[in-house]
Amino acid sequence: MIELADFVPHAPVEPEIIAAYRDRVPAEIVEIWETYGYGTFGDGFLRVINPRVYEEELGDRIGKTQGDGTAIPVMVTALGDLITWEPSIGGLVALMFRRNDGTGLGSAKTFFGLLRLDGADHLAEKFHWDVFPEAFAQQGAPAFDESFIFVPLPSLGGPGTADTLKKRQTISAIQVMVDLQGPIGH
Repeated sequence: MIELADFVPHAPVEPEIIAAYRDRVPAEIVEIWETYGYGTFGDGFLRVINPRVYEEELGDRIGKTQGDGTAIPVMVTALGDLITWEPSIGGLVALMFRRNDGTGLGSAKTFFGLLRLDGADHLAEKFHWDVFPEAFAQQGAPAFDESFIFVPLPSLGGPGTADTLKKRQTISAIQVMVDLQGPIGH
């Protein structure tokens, strides 16, 4: 069983979402949906989301061009990163729009295991989250559907410091970042 000791529930996952995605995502994701629902964990950094809403709202902005073209959104971060399940590679991928970069996270089992063992150190290594704790201390936690977003983006000349992070709606922030920078091909 996956243990998320600091999970803060937001809402239960709808049975129709579980049914629609059960055979499309790994068992660990389904287990989180059934056990915990939507919510936050990982020191408030990671958020379990509704994949259907993110697929509908982001469409081709997800940028999946390799393999079978399938990338299912399953989580986001409090810095507006999208985490997708990609069956063609059998793993999770983090699309860090704020850095205009992506990184592999390994299988769901590996990701959750390393998170349990290394906590914030794992998040810092994989997500370059060093500005998150500072922004969290200054501004408090973003709402469930919000993230801290750099204004302006570092790719547009912003300094990328905690004092330039603003709370924004996550989906619309991702849309704007992709519209300005282009999708992250992966």
